[in-house]
Amino acid sequence: MEQLKRDIEATLAQAMAQPGFSVDDYLDARDDAPFDAAWSLAAADVDDAGKGQPEAARHEQEAGSKDLREWVFKNTAERTGDPELAAYVSDDAGLILEASLAGVSSAWIDSLRRCYALHRLPQGDLSA
Repeated sequence: MEQLKRDIEATLAQAMAQPGFSVDDYLDARDDAPFDAAWSLAAADVDDAGKGQPEAARHEQEAGSKDLREWVFKNTAERTGDPELAAYVSDDAGLILEASLAGVSSAWIDSLRRCYALHRLPQGDLSA
């Protein structure tokens, strides 16, 4: 989780330093196919996997995700001044953590995580 936080910080710093970077354009690209549909499908898979876990494990997953999401949201909003971008990045972090805690194996979520590890904001076709 700490590495994910560092990767998110570096990703945001790199994106914000790019000449001509537009948060609005980036968010629009995320809302388009194939990214939006793939993200929603991955989130549904993680949610379904969580339903099959014991209650204690679900509570641990929810608490960890809440803490991470809150930290990412606040950090992103502070760095970028954009709460909508903060919400998207926070959702990505939560999805990555929840998949890991639920034991969900997903090539798409692995690619999402890899985007942050490579310090680039995820969008478009991550399977390519």
